Amino acid sequence: MIDRIILLGNHIQGLGVSRICDRLGLKVHLYNEDSLCVTRFSNSCKVFTRFKGEEDLLRQLLALKIRNKSALLMPTNDRFVGFLSDNYEQLSEKYALSVPKPEITDICFNKIKTYTRAKEMGIPIPESHFPKTEAEVEALKDKIEYPVIIKPAVMYKFYSKLGKKVYVCRNPRELVENYRLATQVIIPDEVIVQEFLAGGPTKLYSFGSFCSGDKVWGSFVANRIRQKPMDFGISTTFARTVVNPRIDELAKKFLTGIGYFGVSETEFMYDEKTGDFKLIEINPRTWKWHTISNSIGINLIGMLVDYLNNRELREQHNTVPDIAWTERLTDGYVVLTEAMKGRLNYKDFAQSMKYKKEYACFSWKDPLPGLMYVALSPYLLFSR
Repeated sequence: MIDRIILLGNHIQGLGVSRICDRLGLKVHLYNEDSLCVTRFSNSCKVFTRFKGEEDLLRQLLALKIRNKSALLMPTNDRFVGFLSDNYEQLSEKYALSVPKPEITDICFNKIKTYTRAKEMGIPIPESHFPKTEAEVEALKDKIEYPVIIKPAVMYKFYSKLGKKVYVCRNPRELVENYRLATQVIIPDEVIVQEFLAGGPTKLYSFGSFCSGDKVWGSFVANRIRQKPMDFGISTTFARTVVNPRIDELAKKFLTGIGYFGVSETEFMYDEKTGDFKLIEINPRTWKWHTISNSIGINLIGMLVDYLNNRELREQHNTVPDIAWTERLTDGYVVLTEAMKGRLNYKDFAQSMKYKKEYACFSWKDPLPGLMYVALSPYLLFSR
């Protein structure tokens, strides 16, 4: 019987998970490399342990006294998803794991495999090419419509080295030049050349869910209308729920098709040229705005824990639109930046302020993390 959650990592994802698990009556134990982390200041976090590198983390986890898989290991970012996947065999003997088996995680992590499987299932994807050599890029450059993007099959490694998610290529020359830059940090087998889908975050949607392998038990869909940066964002700052049967259909088909287990965020973008939604990626973990579940009453983490504890589940899918989530500090920065660039739609911004909201950090019942987030924001900005 699971009675403890062991969180790996921190920041907003960790805080949201910690608070939810505390309300579920679970003891929260946080492991993080940095002692200056927002989640450790939450009254929901009962134990904090610092580690130095992944070898030390693995050693500490294997040494921890846990009986009968009574603790659930849950990562808060892609790095620790990879850590759990790499050490799945050892850790799964002692712990319950919130991530799927390594072969399923690999499909989610490696976008070449994601797109290949989706295409086999008949799920729309952006037009994508996987050149293995510069010669193949040369052969491709005059056959595709520009602009295109170059992006990696495995994002978190690429971003950690370059501080960007993609290279935008507006012509054949930029395609070749950016391919050379990309292959300085990733191997050619991980390069994706993909059509550019216009519209930015207003066309970006995510399907958050808990899937048990053959059935999606709980879900909600959100339009991530603001992010930082607005183009190819790494951090959602404002999202609102929508009701979209087409995204429901596509996401459920993909998740059950690969036998996915756990909580995940499946991302789609609307393509005006085809009038349909195209699969962009899947995050095999919690994400920042998943705490919107507090406002709509669909607790995906609770479903995961109940499933692992062999409790009966009730299927729940959100039908309420325009419930919002915001990270106010970063969203204020995005709004100000977009206004200065002349790109802010003031009517849409005013409407977004009227939605019922779930806040990323602020809580009257747990105020210290919000205060510390503001106090630590300069440190977090430069350290991240």
